[in-house]
Amino acid sequence: MKKLSLTDLSQIAEIIGAVAIIASLVFVGMQIRQNTSAIQSSAAQSVHQNFSAWYFSAQSDPVLLAVSTKGLQDYGSLTDTEKAQFIAMFMAFCSNTQDAFYKWREGSLAPELWKSWELVSMNFFSTQGGAAFWDERGYMFADAFQSYVTDDLMRREPHPKAKPWGAFEIEK
Repeated sequence: MKKLSLTDLSQIAEIIGAVAIIASLVFVGMQIRQNTSAIQSSAAQSVHQNFSAWYFSAQSDPVLLAVSTKGLQDYGSLTDTEKAQFIAMFMAFCSNTQDAFYKWREGSLAPELWKSWELVSMNFFSTQGGAAFWDERGYMFADAFQSYVTDDLMRREPHPKAKPWGAFEIEK
């Protein structure tokens, strides 16, 4: 049997080292993919928890629900207190929608899940009150979201079955 030289041992060590590096890179890649998937899933869950919580808070308060229905139909008819309630409610909605919008654009919210946000937003912005609210308050949101709402959502025809809160037809 031939005795290995120091050069031979060095070359074998280099090969073993190269294989170990490749194996560790594959492992790190798998871990990154797994963590990215978990983060995206968590982001989507958070976005939909916000959506559900917003709906639940509205339906849990009959006065707020009545104010929001009135404001969506005729924003100018709201008293000062009602307008403050309406603004607070829909600032929360628009903030949550903006968050969902950015998560959708970055790919952490699936397009199918974004669609529900988009349709509810279209229902809101298609009303007289939603458009008046956005005209007064839209400047408070990020430029890309402002453009999306103003140049895209508000120009679309609402879905034929759209009824904000299920309560009234959208008039165009």
